[in-house]
Amino acid sequence: MSPARLIRIRHLVQWSLLGLFVVLPFTGLVRVDTASGRFLVGGMQIWWDDFFIVFPFWAMVFLSMTAFYSNFGMIFCGWMCPQHTLSEWLNNLIRSWLGRRVLAGISPERVEGNSKRKLLGQVVAWTAFGLLVLLLSAVLTLAVLHYFFTGPQLWGHFVGGEFNLYIAAFSVMLGVFVVLDLGILRHFWCKYMCPYGLWQYMFRNRDTLQIRFDQARAEDCNRCSLCKDVCPVDLDPRQPEIYTRCINCGICIDACDSYMGRFDKGPILSFGFGTQKEQLIRIDTGRSRIWTSSVMWPVGGVLVAAMLFAYGVSSFEPTRVVVHQQGDTAQWVGQDHVDYALHMLNKAGEPHRYTVAVDGLPGGQAQVTRAIPVLAAGDKVQVAFTIRHEGLSFDRPYPFTVKVVRDDGHTARAEAVYYLPAPVDGEETGGG
Repeated sequence: MSPARLIRIRHLVQWSLLGLFVVLPFTGLVRVDTASGRFLVGGMQIWWDDFFIVFPFWAMVFLSMTAFYSNFGMIFCGWMCPQHTLSEWLNNLIRSWLGRRVLAGISPERVEGNSKRKLLGQVVAWTAFGLLVLLLSAVLTLAVLHYFFTGPQLWGHFVGGEFNLYIAAFSVMLGVFVVLDLGILRHFWCKYMCPYGLWQYMFRNRDTLQIRFDQARAEDCNRCSLCKDVCPVDLDPRQPEIYTRCINCGICIDACDSYMGRFDKGPILSFGFGTQKEQLIRIDTGRSRIWTSSVMWPVGGVLVAAMLFAYGVSSFEPTRVVVHQQGDTAQWVGQDHVDYALHMLNKAGEPHRYTVAVDGLPGGQAQVTRAIPVLAAGDKVQVAFTIRHEGLSFDRPYPFTVKVVRDDGHTARAEAVYYLPAPVDGEETGGG
């Protein structure tokens, strides 16, 4: 594949993922409710105590990334990161507006001279650039806010006069950061400040994808530094033994190919898994590039986590039901019943109506004392019900099941036990 085509594919991947990142929260398919500590994914509300969904999911993500970065290095930064996509685009844009070589960003290595535009042209260009940064920052901030707050909440805060302290604080902090990042920092953040890039780098090994420089053709380089000039993170691809933060974007390969193409030669730079020396060692020893411990143990972990995740999804209960007794033994003396509390939580993605039934006790012993309202998505309610002593034997447990039937027929169950440890009014309750 030619370097130019590879760059076009990279741009397609970059902008597709950026578009998905911006559009996804507006679809309502994914949201994090920080107030209640739940994840909303499609029609399911996932809580932190849904262990067999939350833990396996994040285990799969972590282990998949471990295997991926062990093979492909920091390729996320160069191909998938929204911040890098916009930084690269803005750098190219401001160079085009101000002239071929301009100061772009605050990276100390990238001081590129002065603009070729006259003063008025520079003022217009920088003004347009500033307005564009503000617009992009507003769109990104709004998109990120939708990951944590609903559309009506945001509309009420920004338009309806319903002030929300959390939205206000989050908007200001996030908005200021995005403006500074896109307007000033850009790739300075990538090279010196991004913790995720450093985390990816930790998985590098001798077989990780990297840029290779063909030392046998070093004379063809002829003091050309075009590959270094176009590198977004200010690295010199001709010195692969010392650079550390390469994001495998391939821009330097495309630049080298364009330059060497003038002389009907191929690029001196290329992609390779490990150095040329490591490749020769791998060929001589017959060592596999894929079947290595740094890749296989994460892949094995992903398979185990995937099975746990499948179990968690298949056993997911959209209605949580918990039953417990209220009060203590002293409160039961002199009464003809025991009070219970039924706690319900609607974990579905839409409102539902419920009915309650109690199985396992003689007819008429259990009585619900409060009607269940329609529960909106994520709402919970406590419903009281009683079990009468009459007809139940002394000092004998009575297991029973509380069934909560949803309006679409789905049934959730909670197991409980009725137990009367002492006679009521000094007499043994009888019936059984």
